[in-house]
Amino acid sequence: MEPYEVAYKVFLSLILTLSVVLNTTAFYTISIKVKKKELAHLFILSISFTNLLESIIGLLPHIITSGEILSGSNSLCIASGFAVFGFATTSITHLCVHSLSRTVAIKYPIYYFKNRKRFWYRTALISVCYVYGFIWATFPAISWSKYDLDLDKRRCSLDWNLTRSDSLSYILSVLIFCNIFPGILITIGLFKSKKVIYRRRTRNLGQKDDNQPDIFEKHYLKVFSLSSVLFFVAWTPYAVVSILALLKIAPPPLLVTTAALFSKLSAVSNVLVNCFINKSFIKHLFSIRVIQVVAKRGTELKIIGHAAFLHKEKSLSY
Repeated sequence: MEPYEVAYKVFLSLILTLSVVLNTTAFYTISIKVKKKELAHLFILSISFTNLLESIIGLLPHIITSGEILSGSNSLCIASGFAVFGFATTSITHLCVHSLSRTVAIKYPIYYFKNRKRFWYRTALISVCYVYGFIWATFPAISWSKYDLDLDKRRCSLDWNLTRSDSLSYILSVLIFCNIFPGILITIGLFKSKKVIYRRRTRNLGQKDDNQPDIFEKHYLKVFSLSSVLFFVAWTPYAVVSILALLKIAPPPLLVTTAALFSKLSAVSNVLVNCFINKSFIKHLFSIRVIQVVAKRGTELKIIGHAAFLHKEKSLSY
């Protein structure tokens, strides 16, 4: 195996390991430790579940096989492409809907807090994400375009070579409705949220008021901003691949590989932004017995190491 292939598989293994560990930890912590689950908790649970399956289905076959078992016409390629693209689009839709939900919470707090616990409201928002994602994944399986071996011959993906006459219209539609449109909605949501918060701060400037809403809004803006930036980092390379394909310019295999790797990173970045920078989540995380034992052991080793260092310094001084 060439050094490039080894490095590629090691990188994929690292992404898979991080995704499985982080998403499983987040799913378990929120499911077990958070007693009153808000709408945001349910979205994070659903995103973690989606990213976990996307990572396992999308990465594991490339790590344990050479990719030679795939071909553009076999059922394994179609099933693989359907699952990976379906979960990827579902993840994007989750980010988009969750961002809009944050905007509603900031701009229309009365409406949001009135409806956030209603079963139909929660069910409808999360169901839309899965339905929208897998509708787009179903089209190539029922003859609007097709699933084919990717340009770098490493995975099954969309028909970037435009071997079918209707592939151009499908890829254009995917670019608009699964990449550009969600990006626009996320950007508008962030802009609107910042505008409302800054206006509210200006109006309340100088007033002695409870700072809890301000802390709440600061956290929302922090998560919102990071989610928006990471969305474009993860999915812009595939937008470039789509545009090149639409212009009938063959995207370089290296660009396709890079785009695929960046999109896989979203399975790690999503859980980091939504959970592991949240102080409340960290508090729940450290209430898990296993984490407490590991943290305690780590602290003990740190103390022992520091004591050994001081003893060595003292010995050298004599």
